[in-house]
Amino acid sequence: MIETIRELNKRMRARSRRNEVEYDEEGRAIIGMTVRSDEGFLSDFSIGRKPVVGEGVAAFLEECAMAFSPKEAICIKIYSDCIDKKERELYSVALREYYVRHYDEKRREIRQKTLFSAIFFCVGFLALCSMILFSFLQRYPVLSEVLDIFAWVFLWESVDLFFLQRKMLLAERSRYLRFTDAKLLFFPLSQRESDELSNQVQHKERFSMNKSCGVW
Repeated sequence: MIETIRELNKRMRARSRRNEVEYDEEGRAIIGMTVRSDEGFLSDFSIGRKPVVGEGVAAFLEECAMAFSPKEAICIKIYSDCIDKKERELYSVALREYYVRHYDEKRREIRQKTLFSAIFFCVGFLALCSMILFSFLQRYPVLSEVLDIFAWVFLWESVDLFFLQRKMLLAERSRYLRFTDAKLLFFPLSQRESDELSNQVQHKERFSMNKSCGVW
């Protein structure tokens, strides 16, 4: 439960950077990534012949994506002088393969959490009914107290699994789905500076517009 709350707080802090997110002409949220060396871009391990991106690359992309909604489409701009045409195609396949697998994994986790939530709710509800019955009959007062605690622990765990942990998994699943169909663009490093200047201009225009409209 504590870990769930910490993760929710982390996501809320990341969402506070939403004003920094840039969008392309198609409305996709842009993630800019500079690659000076692609040595660790691919993972050393993969299932079958299809490669997957390394954990460091995936962690960076997911950290950047926390600044906007999981349902928003994504455009990944990679700035690098060390990635050739053949590697671009390979990295595009590896990125999609990584997130397809994680999407399937999250889908299984959601089904599992839903099942466990239902089981815990049934156990807690039965324990609560037994406690009410013993209290009504005024028998086994100690057992009645134990069942009361037992019931609320299982009922609360059921709520935690279904409404908190499951909701987080649904958001992660949506995020991974967006990564599977993300637009992947490659540019030379020299393009990064001009794009950053363009982004600064957009930020100033957006700030001026929000200020004139009274939106902060």
